[in-house]
Amino acid sequence: MPIELMRGAVGAPRRAILLQRRMGLFSSRRQGPQTSGRIVTIPASGTAFVVSDLHGHQGDFQAVLERTRIVERLRAGEDCYLIITGDVPDLERHRAIDPEVATDGDVRILDRLIEIEKDLGARGDRIVYLEGNHDFHVLRIAREVESFDARRKDRALPRSGYKAIDPKVLAEYFQHYRETFGDDVFENNITPYDMIHRVETRHLDYLDRQPILAVLEGATALVTHAGPPKMGLASKRAVRKEIETATRDELGATTAEAYYSSAYHQLLNNRFRAKDYDLVDVDEFLKVFSSSLLITGHTPHPYLVDFAKQGPLEGCDFRDGLGFVGKKQVVLCTSFGAFDNSRKRYIELDLTRPYSGVDDLRHAKEICALYPDAPPPEAGLDETAQVIRALAKKHLAEEPRSTARFDPMALTEDAETRDD
Repeated sequence: MPIELMRGAVGAPRRAILLQRRMGLFSSRRQGPQTSGRIVTIPASGTAFVVSDLHGHQGDFQAVLERTRIVERLRAGEDCYLIITGDVPDLERHRAIDPEVATDGDVRILDRLIEIEKDLGARGDRIVYLEGNHDFHVLRIAREVESFDARRKDRALPRSGYKAIDPKVLAEYFQHYRETFGDDVFENNITPYDMIHRVETRHLDYLDRQPILAVLEGATALVTHAGPPKMGLASKRAVRKEIETATRDELGATTAEAYYSSAYHQLLNNRFRAKDYDLVDVDEFLKVFSSSLLITGHTPHPYLVDFAKQGPLEGCDFRDGLGFVGKKQVVLCTSFGAFDNSRKRYIELDLTRPYSGVDDLRHAKEICALYPDAPPPEAGLDETAQVIRALAKKHLAEEPRSTARFDPMALTEDAETRDD
């Protein structure tokens, strides 16, 4: 047989197999997500549902499960994923503005995620949980409590794993922290992370092993909690390696300057409003992973509003319940940060379809209402006015339900926003 015909005979079946894989007809463990350090890569087949910052709202989490039917689909062998952008822990600020958030909502959600993962067996890795800043700080405080107790008892510092937190030791650590650093630092570094009072070792172990970045190859999209990082002069290879090899212990042991400038910290904390990055940084970060769309949570939609001008911040926009930074970044609010059920969204991506930017996200296709039957916003309001009105309604609805001292109207101010 001529060599040209041999090539054709071999090439045709191979192209057919690649096409079948692209269509999701092959579903196996090998075709699932691949993790390298702190980066998880999801192949170009199937569907991904993306949700953000639940902060203990079990009702919203249950709505996600019901709307996406992710558990039933995975049990049936479908080629699909659920990607959560982190920050299930800590709910007092959420409870201050939403009476439906239970006092142990974060515990219940994490327990359900752990249960689902176990129930799904080998397919449990298709529930992708990305570390957020609240996850980081609950883990940080848990480790600091262990170290504090070990030092005063002249014991070796723990190297790995987590022990149950003794409430008495936790209270003594809090007292020590206030006396050492003062009330203001305590209120910023400890108070927002209230799950530390409820967290169990199973939750710590679960949060401890999660990635910080998801690369959706076929969709040419990235998903992370916040960010992007300030790119500066670092090479693409250096940025990727820094993210891939990031560890919590190393970050905690470094200098303050290195801590705040690290890609790890910035992927958990950066916000456009705080000028932590600009539109060029979005583009350059996407280029590192040959991607065109960045999906993040972390930022409540009011942070994208210029309240003096009663419009979006320069470079930002709103459409169909999503916030946008430039033409390449989506700011998603599935629960906390939307302030009204009519504005809560999740995203459904076709993992075989490359997305060139936010304009490719379509109503009722990629952009999905979490509560499609929720009463619509007032007629005649543009999207920015909807965000402002939703925020005002939450502020006026009732007195805060906790001692968290969170005033939602603080979202209208240009104050520090890192730890909300």
